[in-house]
Amino acid sequence: MKGLVAVFLITTVLLCSVVVSAGSLELYMGGGPSTASCGEINTDIDLFNTIITELNDTPIVTGDVPLLDNLGSGIAYQAGERFWLSDRFALGGKLEYFRASTATSGTYTAIEGSETSTIALDLDCYSVGLILGGRYTFLDAGIRLSADLGVGYYYTGLTSAITFEIPTEYPPISFQPQEGEGRYTGSAFGFEGGITLSFNLTDWFEVGTSLFYRNCTLAEMSTAQGTHLDLDGDDSREGVDLGGITVQFTLSIDIDLSLITGGKE
Repeated sequence: MKGLVAVFLITTVLLCSVVVSAGSLELYMGGGPSTASCGEINTDIDLFNTIITELNDTPIVTGDVPLLDNLGSGIAYQAGERFWLSDRFALGGKLEYFRASTATSGTYTAIEGSETSTIALDLDCYSVGLILGGRYTFLDAGIRLSADLGVGYYYTGLTSAITFEIPTEYPPISFQPQEGEGRYTGSAFGFEGGITLSFNLTDWFEVGTSLFYRNCTLAEMSTAQGTHLDLDGDDSREGVDLGGITVQFTLSIDIDLSLITGGKE
């Protein structure tokens, strides 16, 4: 989290340094669907689903547990500002928030006897990113087409709650899930790039849509006590792959800085 604060301070200094030369200030916000690969976490989910599928089909118990959806699809939100240094080129920064979750639960009852076994999994992942970048408009014909490129610092958290009880008569499974509750965090630098299509409704109000690709991988995550993420219990440290596609629908307003500074000398 300290890294996120440091990047924020650097962003403030850099953006303030270009205010004097900027022709206009653009403030914007938006949201839209987003995906993240989540890598090793989804590999663990596949392992969980393999066992759940076999338990759903085994004749020694009754009951059914729905399969766990892969983690990584959610909604992303952003808010930021750009200083336009010319009609085509701008520098700026934005704050991004992404969240995704998946969950399942159910109970098995033994055919012989009264033993019950509960399986419940709940995974919730979020990421906060601070991105510094630039925009270049290469087509302006009423509708503007621009290219964006930025470097960011991403702070990510994963909350897990796992109960994975296997019926006594079922053969031992090959892995030991990290049962119980945990809250893991980590951070890493990454980059993103994309294309934006925008249209001015008035001289100061604009709507647009963007398609971004994000590349960022956290090698590992851990709790405040130093316990490393290891959902499948194989004693290997697991990370999160945030790489994925984001679609954003944005609203923005333009502020003429010359009205604030009193015009150019």
